[in-house]
Amino acid sequence: MNSNTTKILIGVIVAQTLLIVYLLFQIKTKNENISKLTQTVDIQSTEIQDKTKELESISADLERVKAEREKLGLDNSELNAEIEELNSAIGDLKKSKKLDDNKRKELEKLVAKLREDITKRDQEIAGLKAANDSLQTNVNTLSSEKAKLADSISNVSTKSREVESKLKFASILKAENVKITVLKSNGKEIEDDEYKASKIDRLKITYTLADNKAAKHESKDFYIRLKTPDGDVFSDPANGGGYFNLADGSPLSYTMKQTAEFDNSNQKIEFTTFSGLKFVPGFYKIEIYSEGYKIGEGNFKVK
Repeated sequence: MNSNTTKILIGVIVAQTLLIVYLLFQIKTKNENISKLTQTVDIQSTEIQDKTKELESISADLERVKAEREKLGLDNSELNAEIEELNSAIGDLKKSKKLDDNKRKELEKLVAKLREDITKRDQEIAGLKAANDSLQTNVNTLSSEKAKLADSISNVSTKSREVESKLKFASILKAENVKITVLKSNGKEIEDDEYKASKIDRLKITYTLADNKAAKHESKDFYIRLKTPDGDVFSDPANGGGYFNLADGSPLSYTMKQTAEFDNSNQKIEFTTFSGLKFVPGFYKIEIYSEGYKIGEGNFKVK
């Protein structure tokens, strides 16, 4: 092999070596670029995932705030619009492969605004809950006071009825010194322990109203019941008889009625029965009533 051939071979080898070096350099450069691009994609993907999680967390907070506001009866139209806007942003973000600066700033601005709104609404909810608790405490206090007042009114009413009952009982009149005498047909008055039936034309019944400062000074009705030995009552409507009501509302027959003005002067009341009553031997009883109560009685004997 001559020198020229050797030189040519050496030149070819050098050229091939240089080409190999160049190709290796290009491969290395491409690999580095691919690695950089891969790292960029990974970073972008991680950032999108993190931002998506952040937005979803805010969405959950907004839903919580919405539920609490609904319990308090607050309007959620503005909040619903924010939730709709946020859900749209989350959907767009999930479709994105990368975030540019404008999109990143836009999302950061949205996040800041929503967090501020959540803070304000949480403060509003806390204030309303505190106000409701205070109101409920006041309601409970008022209910308790109302119950106590009702008990007091009930006690006062009960005592008032008791006093009224005592006053009513105290105001019952009393007929004293009940006296029964016989009037003969000629008008002569006979007073005895017992009377002959043939001598009796009419009866005169007198009594005195006892002192009673609790009784009202007013016109009062007085009833006489003349009871036979058998317990029957002379009660003839044609001669002034009839029925009156006792204090408990039950009716009772009477023989005669008279109205007198009570003035608490120990006044004397007098009744004279009508003629024509048929008397048989036995004990007769006179009962005196006023305002539904028996206020006195007397008796006499017929032989």
